[in-house]
Amino acid sequence: MSKLMSLVLLCLAFQSSAKEEVCNTLNSMNWLLGNWHSENSKLKFNESWSQVSEKTFEGYGQTYSIVKSKVVSAETLRLVEMSGEVFYLAKVASNTLPTAFKLISCADDSVVFENSRHDFPNKIRYQLNKDKNITVFVSGEDGKGFSIEFIGKSGNASRE
Repeated sequence: MSKLMSLVLLCLAFQSSAKEEVCNTLNSMNWLLGNWHSENSKLKFNESWSQVSEKTFEGYGQTYSIVKSKVVSAETLRLVEMSGEVFYLAKVASNTLPTAFKLISCADDSVVFENSRHDFPNKIRYQLNKDKNITVFVSGEDGKGFSIEFIGKSGNASRE
């Protein structure tokens, strides 16, 4: 019985360390790579991600107003693995420096980044859906926010 208990404990220890390792690397986030787009009657959204090294993904997001016929917002994005943690860095025009969000949770099909000190958003979650598209949830301290459902496009990630 003690051998069985030791084996169970060893398996549990391996599972938690494997889970921890997955959350501390970009390896489990490869599903994010590529070009993504979404559109409604007023806006077009594009986001693209490419892997530039084993520890860095670079991204670009853009919102285009159909009504105004122009880009109304753009951001450069980066996922960086460093010091045993993963960070999401977003650089938007309204901030002089990038804003960092720390990876706080991950699974095979989702990642959650958080920065409780930032005004808005505080939390960003990427969810890989069963149809292989992604949904991005952006929320503030009160849990209110918005989501964007992106459809993937084939080809290499690039700025559009």
